Amino acid sequence: MEKTFLSIVTISYNQAKYLKKAIESVIDNRADDIEYIVVDAGSTDGSREIISEYANDIDHIIFETDQGPSDGLNKGFAKARGTIGFFLNSDDYFLPGAIEKLRNAWSTNMDKDFMLCRAWMVNGSGEPLRELIPTPITISHLRLGAATIVQQGFSFKMDVFRLIGGFNLENRSCWDYELLCELAGREATFGVSNERIAAFRVYDESITGGGAGEKHEKLADKDFVRIHRSCLSDDRSFDRMKMLKVGRWYKMLFNPSHALHRVREHLFPTSILTRWEKDTDFLANHSDVK
Repeated sequence: MEKTFLSIVTISYNQAKYLKKAIESVIDNRADDIEYIVVDAGSTDGSREIISEYANDIDHIIFETDQGPSDGLNKGFAKARGTIGFFLNSDDYFLPGAIEKLRNAWSTNMDKDFMLCRAWMVNGSGEPLRELIPTPITISHLRLGAATIVQQGFSFKMDVFRLIGGFNLENRSCWDYELLCELAGREATFGVSNERIAAFRVYDESITGGGAGEKHEKLADKDFVRIHRSCLSDDRSFDRMKMLKVGRWYKMLFNPSHALHRVREHLFPTSILTRWEKDTDFLANHSDVK
């Protein structure tokens, strides 16, 4: 049996509006050594019916309640047979050729523990807003708020994921951030790729768009304090909002090329569309990619 390169997990909960796009973006990118797992904790908006429509193209479907997103992801990855793990949110999606790009990135970085790729931020209609570029992940950058996390470009070795124990079930707001902090705290090594592989959708109802409201912000404050105390330092005076404000300046200080990139996008917005069209036309320009 061919060894599975990549296991992709999507957790679903009442996001039927965008779910088809997410699932089809995986199916359209698939190869024989790619595994796809979808977990639904009890959607009532037709999401489960959509998932069932694609049952022949999904390796494992898990329909059961869970204790939250972290628990759902852990249940999905418990089924994984791949060397590398990746999680795609049900309202995000892969770009054409994404898995091939990810495969190429890992081919020269198999000595690393996790991989950081780029992504796009798009609106609810899937139109590009800006490019998302991750920064190097170090303990000091995380402490200062100087690290840019791009979850839609983040993948990891499954043996390292299992060694850490997966996602923390206590985390209800930033489980991807905590996993990265755990990795950094254990001095895990990372590779970086300039490839843009996925789209991060931001809309009024999304967490980033403000749809989660004050309750989510309180959870995030609680989670960030716990993470910084347990993984990064024992600073009892940690203030998340202060970190977010000051961190913007540290990001520019430690990663000036990122700041220049943002300025270039503001001054020349057509450059966004040029790169977007290149990424979305990837398969048309690479006929050898399946």
